[in-house]
Formats: sequence, structure tokens, C-alpha cells
Amino acid sequence: MSYLTQDDRKIFGDELLDVAQRSALHVMAPELARLEDENAQMRARLMRADKRSIDQALDQAIPNWRVINNDPRFHQWLREGDTYSRVPRQRLLNEAAERGDANRVVAFFHGFLSEGTAPLGPTRYPSSAATIYTRAEITKMAALRRQGKIDDQAWARWEHEMVAAGREGRIAGALSLDGR
Repeated sequence: MSYLTQDDRKIFGDELLDVAQRSALHVMAPELARLEDENAQMRARLMRADKRSIDQALDQAIPNWRVINNDPRFHQWLREGDTYSRVPRQRLLNEAAERGDANRVVAFFHGFLSEGTAPLGPTRYPSSAATIYTRAEITKMAALRRQGKIDDQAWARWEHEMVAAGREGRIAGALSLDGR
């Protein structure tokens, strides 16, 4: 976009206009550089704040997300195409993280867990954080109990763990008691 008209060029000539533009650039360059630097610093601060916000949301929703994030099965799952868009999940996750969309980032972890991609059982992601269970995993354990493959003592431990997991919000995709 040029602010100069053809009339300006005819009246002042290209040489004078060139000198005027270079002079303006000479005067404004330090201020433009300062603004560019300030903008870069602000973007960096915003990125750090977004990362903290995403990490906090993940810590609250999925206490052992860091362990899951290091799991090769999770990274394989992320390389696969999204069910609806066929876009690799990793790209979609990166876009969500770049936008600072913590809810969407959390949804990827829940998606991985709810698809039953993770191994079953309470020891699937050993960490100092409590285990997250999926509804599919709970259904599978109930089926094993009905088939007689889980004894009374093991089932009592499982029930105790499920009550604690429900109370602590460690069941991915759980139904809430208030119907939501």
C-alpha cells in the first residue's frame, strides 16, 4: 500500500521522495525495533502463561498426565488421524496448545484414555500421582467379575479403589451425580 500518489511523484520527483522515505525510516527505525522487541517479549510471556494454564488444567483433570505424555502408545495415538477430520491428532493438539486452549488439550488426554488405548488395570501408568480409570476399563473389570475371573478379595480392593477414584475425580468420562 502506497501513501504516495502519482501527483506526489510528478510534483516532488522520485529522488526527493526516496530521500524523505529513507529519512523517515532512519528516525522511526529505533522505535520500530523497540516495539518489535516489546511485542516479542509479550508473546513469550503469553506463551508461558498459556503453558502454565494448560499444565494446571491437566494437573487437575488428569493427575498423571506427564506419565501418559511420555507413553509411546500415546504418541502413536496422536500420529493417527482424527476420527472426523482425518487430520493427525498431534497437529490438532499442537494447535490447541498454541491457542492456549486448555480444555481442548485436556480433551485429547481424555480421548486417549476413553478409547481404551491405554492398557487395562490399576497399574497401567505407575506414578506418584493417582491412577485415572476409564469407563471402558471399569466395564471390563465388571465383566471379568461376572465371569468369575476376579475373586472376592480382589473385587473388594477394586470396589474400594473405584469409590476413591470417583470421589477424587479420577474416572475419565465419568457421569456426575447431578446428571451432567
